[in-house]
Amino acid sequence: MARPARPIARHERFPPPRNVGIFDYWRSPTVLRARRRQITIHTYELQRRARANYPKKRAEYPRSVIALWKQVMRDRVAATKALVDFRGARGEFHAHSNHSDGAGTVADLAYYKEASGLDFMFVTDHWGVTQKRECVRHQNVWWGQEPGTQHHHIGILGINRKFSPSGRLAEDYERAAAAGGVPFIAHPAGWFPRTRYSDEQKASLDLLGPRFAMEIINGANQIFDCWDVTDEQSVVLWDQHLLRGKEVTVLGNTDAHLAEAIGDVWTAVLPDEFSVEGVLDALRRGRAFVSDGPIVDLTLQADGGPIAGMGQTLQSVSPAVTVRALAADSAGLSEVRLIRDGQVVTSWPVRDEQVLSRSFADTHAAGARYYRLECFARDGRRAYTNPVYVRPNGHEPGLV
Repeated sequence: MARPARPIARHERFPPPRNVGIFDYWRSPTVLRARRRQITIHTYELQRRARANYPKKRAEYPRSVIALWKQVMRDRVAATKALVDFRGARGEFHAHSNHSDGAGTVADLAYYKEASGLDFMFVTDHWGVTQKRECVRHQNVWWGQEPGTQHHHIGILGINRKFSPSGRLAEDYERAAAAGGVPFIAHPAGWFPRTRYSDEQKASLDLLGPRFAMEIINGANQIFDCWDVTDEQSVVLWDQHLLRGKEVTVLGNTDAHLAEAIGDVWTAVLPDEFSVEGVLDALRRGRAFVSDGPIVDLTLQADGGPIAGMGQTLQSVSPAVTVRALAADSAGLSEVRLIRDGQVVTSWPVRDEQVLSRSFADTHAAGARYYRLECFARDGRRAYTNPVYVRPNGHEPGLV
């Protein structure tokens, strides 16, 4: 077999005359003109190819750039999960497709679910559940709906037919739950950038019963970072209702109308089994936390008795409880706060650590109360546990 010809070197393409020095030759006008012509021809060819490839690149390049960000966060969460042996499931409970006012198809949403490493996703379009015909084509892509009612939107999961609201908030919430669904209040304080709910809209949550669910992070119209002032207000609302003795489960969702936002904030659940029924049961029981990066957990124990975790109730008349807090982020932690009845009981500043595991003996509280955990990573990403409740024997939620 003949050996392949080697590339022709530059000095061989334009060999200098015998009596001219090599440096003088390359500076000669003739050679410079020839080199400029070659460069011009090559540049024109590159421009021609770029123009020809533009439609394809315009369609594909943004997706590939977003996918790079998704991969960075996916790897970060995967490394964090390995640090604490996390066995829950991360997912999206509130997103929209072109079956209502979303800008992407169900397939687009499913692509970014996979790119983000989420375990499941609910597509919750307005005006019905026609999207379910497409959802079934994708693994662990389920469906829900988001009808409007008095003062608020209600996200409804686990119902296969279109829900027709009456226009009365409490009645519609109870009807959705009675039909076997898992309802939640979407964006209870408004959404980015300028929608702010009135005091009347926020106060209407008082109409709900002793147990309900609501979002505390909603990423509508945002990408990469879903936290804004409306989420701060939602956390305040959450504590207000908890202080009245209610049991309020919280979620964090992108409310993605742009498929590229999927995965920027998520809700992790601790189901007994991984299935749509298992995930919804875990959410219904408050066995979940909200995050856009860290992984957190919180448990309580009194007098060496049973352990209660997120969403659970510790029946105890003792004022002394042992709180165990766990927080982790492979990108590094900044601060972890323990909240009791809306106030910071203690906080742990963290420097150059990926995992914090602490026990705290709280001996200065009595009666019905709740505890929750807030975690902040070095880059400002955050997580919130659902509450763990302490109730004297016989105490019912909603009674302070």
